[in-house]
Amino acid sequence: MSGAAGGPKWLILSALDRYLFGDWLAQGDASHPIEMVGSSIGAWRFAAACDRVDPVGAINRLESAYLSQRYSERADRNEISGTIRGILDTFLTDDVLDGVLTHPRYHLHVVTVRSRLLTRSESRGVLAAGSAISALGNVVSRRTLNWFFERVVFSRNQGSVQWANDGLSRRTVGLTAANVRDAVYASGNVPLAMRGVVDPPGAPRGIYRDGGIVDYHIDQPLIAPDSDAPIVLMPHFDDKLVPGWFDKGLRWRRPRYAENTLMIGPGPALREHLVAGKVPDRKDFYRYAGQDEARLAAWQQALDAGERMRDAFIEFTQAPDPARYVKPL
Repeated sequence: MSGAAGGPKWLILSALDRYLFGDWLAQGDASHPIEMVGSSIGAWRFAAACDRVDPVGAINRLESAYLSQRYSERADRNEISGTIRGILDTFLTDDVLDGVLTHPRYHLHVVTVRSRLLTRSESRGVLAAGSAISALGNVVSRRTLNWFFERVVFSRNQGSVQWANDGLSRRTVGLTAANVRDAVYASGNVPLAMRGVVDPPGAPRGIYRDGGIVDYHIDQPLIAPDSDAPIVLMPHFDDKLVPGWFDKGLRWRRPRYAENTLMIGPGPALREHLVAGKVPDRKDFYRYAGQDEARLAAWQQALDAGERMRDAFIEFTQAPDPARYVKPL
């Protein structure tokens, strides 16, 4: 399974996640491992799902804590970092942590980046300059991201996931009790908005940030050619796959490695039930500045629409010919 970065966009997947991890996958072959690769909120969702006692309860706690976000008019990085850390602490309980490290079926892989050159700085001006230069270089080639970021994957089961030879450096670090909390937090650590995670235990020294910078929608094969699990299931909040965070505005930057990915996402009919026809995003904090109740009303519509998406997935899995629902990207 793969889980994309996207902040509040994940809310439309909450009902589907509860069904997947509380019901559908629970009926499968318990001896068959599922590798779960997530960046940012994707890693948070999958971490919650690893709760061996009550995954639905963990997902509910994540949703409730996420909806409770409130910020002052001029919230700085310290306030935002503290609030996001509070969300993490609410759902990342001892049961969840234990599941992340010991679940017999779910193996979590958390995507982060280690900052290089200018992006190693916590000075807002220097970090902004480094981010801007890396975004410009990315227009020419994704390989230029190597100058500013190193992909670091914290893995429960190292070597079990197939990564593309995409020209971006990658380092794998074992996911342990000492670093799991830092790894999950770092994966959703948005540059400029939050302060980076410094020196996670067991990983190379440095400042770690949002994995979505290099793997926004997980454009990766993930499964080996000879795998007995030939499909990567991706519950998604979009109708397209965007390789990296800086690729969002580059329409020519198409996915290259996701031919085995089965993406479940909102179509035009579902979007009619969303405010302005779109899923929530981080810009909502600015659109609804000082109007938290209006923001939550819009987010609630996404949660309600997500229940329709869950029901459509159930219909898909129970159909005699589910392939007829599938369309190529």
